[in-house]
This record gives sequence, structure tokens and C-alpha cells, in this order.
Amino acid sequence: MRPRIGITCGYRANERGAGHYTALDAAYTEAVRAAGGRPVLIPPVLTTEELSEIVAELDGLLVSGGPDVRPHRFGQEPHPACVLMHERRDFVDFESLRLAEARGLPILAVCLGIQELNVHRGGTLYQHLPEQVRVDPPIAHRGADGFSFHPVRIEPDSRLAAVVGPHPIEVNSSHHQGLLAIGQGLRPTAWAPDGLIEAVEDPSRPFVIGVQWHPECMTDRPPHRALFEALVAAARG
Repeated sequence: MRPRIGITCGYRANERGAGHYTALDAAYTEAVRAAGGRPVLIPPVLTTEELSEIVAELDGLLVSGGPDVRPHRFGQEPHPACVLMHERRDFVDFESLRLAEARGLPILAVCLGIQELNVHRGGTLYQHLPEQVRVDPPIAHRGADGFSFHPVRIEPDSRLAAVVGPHPIEVNSSHHQGLLAIGQGLRPTAWAPDGLIEAVEDPSRPFVIGVQWHPECMTDRPPHRALFEALVAAARG
């Protein structure tokens, strides 16, 4: 049987009329399906009771990308450049993480997801990298039209290295926030050329990995495809 991988979804106002809509880039579901998993969408409109019922039937959790974490969760006011996620998504994403960790589920957290994982564990974030991380030459973590690309250095003895390989890999980058203080139990395992942390993992858990890039958009490259294959394998195990 295909292990069931829950995927968090976006929730935002309908720009063409009243109401809201739930959204998810199909690249996430395709990456999970191609790796042998069964995608299960977690809509951001649920109660704790409903979420508990859904997570109880999952074999793994994929925390997808999206807007910015609400800074009250790490004791700060929003930077003017922040685009905050809807409060419903905020609730569902963090509650899904709590429930999945309580069950010991394998977790892969992508872009916004790694930031949520870090804050969930008590860590903090840079709210706007162009103002808070200054290096010469600067590294573009978001392209003018979407993605930028840069290498990341991977810790050789990490679980991430066991999945994608210990050598530097090129990643696609589309974010203006990043990890600052690292949350409890998390170990940094990859870095951009400017020193920004690009991946974390929990060495005490069988599979809890967060990456700052978007591997779902690079599954044509083995290292990025391997992240989803590893998640599904851990969920199957």
C-alpha cells in the first residue's frame, strides 16, 4: 500500500470575488505520488478534533511552502515586508506539526515549512533577509521573477547527506525570511554561501528534515527527488 502523506495547504482571499480558497502547487502531490506515496491534502479550515482524526490516519507529513509565519509566535512585531499567512493556515500548520510529532511521524518541511518547524520548536526567524543579513557579495535568496539559484554546503555526517549526498548541491531559492535562533532539538545541516542555514534535522527522530529550498520543483534532479523518496520510505517503514 502507498503510505499516506498529509500535505498542508494555503488559504487566502479570492482575488476575483468574495470568500477564500484553498490552494496547493500540484508539484507537491506529484512529487509524493512519484515517490510511491498517497497525497492527503490537509485544508486549513479544521478544528483540533478534525485535525486529530486526519493526522491519526497519516503515515507522514509534508509541510508545504507559502507566505510568512505570524511573528507573534516568536515574540516579534511584523516587519513591513512580511506577507502573513491567514490565521486559519497558521493554526492548522502548527497544530499538524504538534500532532505529527506526538505520533512520531516522518516529517519533511519545505521553505515556509522549515521556518514553521523551527518556530514550533521555539526558534526565531530573520523577518527580512535583505536588511538583516548583509554579506559582500550578497546572495539572492529570491529572484526578481520567482526562483534564484545558489549552491548549499551539506554536513557530511547528517541524515540529509545520507539522502541527497554529502557534496554541495544547487538549490532553487524563493524566500525573504530565514532561520535565526535554532529551535530545540534541531541540528543545522546545510548552509548557503552567505552562511544562512538552509536545512535542519532532528537527530533523535527517525525522519524529521526541513529544507529552505523547493525540492518539489526540482524532482528531475536525483538529490531533490530523493527527499520525497526518503520521506515515503520512512512513512512506509
